[in-house]
Amino acid sequence: MLKIRLSVFLITILLITPLFSWADLASDLQNQINQKQTQIQELQKQIAQAKSAITATKGQATTLKNQIAKLESQIAYLESQIKLTQTQISQTNLIIGGLASDIQTQEISINKHIGDLGEIIRAIHEFDQESPFEIVLKNSNFSDFLNQIQYIQNLQTNVQNKLSSIKTLKQELEKQKADQEAQKTSLEALKKQLNGQSVALDSQAEEKSDLLSTTKNQEKQYQSMLTSLEKQQKQVEQEIYEAELKLQAEINPGLISAGKGVFLWPIKNSITQSYGCLLTSFARRSYPLCNDSKGGFHNGIDIDGDIGDPIKAAYNGTISGVGNDGKYSYGKWITINHGNGLTTLYAHLSAQSVSVGQKVKIGDIIGYMGSTGYSTGSHLHFTVFASDTFSIQSKWYGAVPIGGTLNPMNYL
Repeated sequence: MLKIRLSVFLITILLITPLFSWADLASDLQNQINQKQTQIQELQKQIAQAKSAITATKGQATTLKNQIAKLESQIAYLESQIKLTQTQISQTNLIIGGLASDIQTQEISINKHIGDLGEIIRAIHEFDQESPFEIVLKNSNFSDFLNQIQYIQNLQTNVQNKLSSIKTLKQELEKQKADQEAQKTSLEALKKQLNGQSVALDSQAEEKSDLLSTTKNQEKQYQSMLTSLEKQQKQVEQEIYEAELKLQAEINPGLISAGKGVFLWPIKNSITQSYGCLLTSFARRSYPLCNDSKGGFHNGIDIDGDIGDPIKAAYNGTISGVGNDGKYSYGKWITINHGNGLTTLYAHLSAQSVSVGQKVKIGDIIGYMGSTGYSTGSHLHFTVFASDTFSIQSKWYGAVPIGGTLNPMNYL
């Protein structure tokens, strides 16, 4: 019996020693994760301040000074967003590392329990080879015999306890592995987000540089440029309107196999501009079919948001177009053919993260919100076309998606 107690003592010492080092590592890791969380909270405050600065520039008159201030505010906002994403990536890596350590510890513990279980079963088997009469003869008195019988019963109880512990440990192990996979998925999403934000930042910096270069930092030249752009943009939108008006009559409803609720919102924010004819106060030009030529036609819906916000695919499909109209029309845009008779357009993006021919699933991030093209502020322009009328046409300012349009609200 002394030998058994000594073995148990030595095994206990061997098991406790590494637990101290694991505990120290876990504590240090948790401290690092907590530090990252503090940094994240601080960055979120900076982002809120940068967002307020952007909002403050929206109501200002269109001057070169105000436009530069707006771009600088957007650049500061994106820089803070990038720092936040980088910190979230660091924190996620730490969490994944912690889970990896937990998984390793859990596996060691399971193997130890299995090893202990094997020893207990072997001990029980040895006792099972002896008859009760032989056990009585081996012990010097009846008290030792009873102690040995109790010891055998304890071993049998330990078998059940070990089996229960192994089951619990395995369940915890599976949960930890699932948590680790979830964190890895989150990490990949954050890396894609970081890439999109970086592209958006480069785009804003390039726009500021281009604006200063084009205007030579002169207000007069800026206003002249605006006047010229406004005139050209009116021609561009008139051409698009006239082409889509003809295509509207060619839509075949029988080819559309989709209805209300089939589309996911590309970004869940408020609508700032609805589909169809607009009131005169909101229209930039007159169209014959809108309010007796007193209103303008809007071929999609505008959804509010911040520059760099991720934009998601409304439904499964294939990327049918990726383009950039510069300062005109849709700016940077993406179209998806959903195979159900509908094609969707996502416009005024700051960055695109897909390519033509790529398959996407509902909810996949395809780009990031911006204010490219003919836009006065960051938002998403979302249009739904009937696929049988849709095409991408080459214009002097770039390739432009054109087709018979439908009210997006009928499918969202």
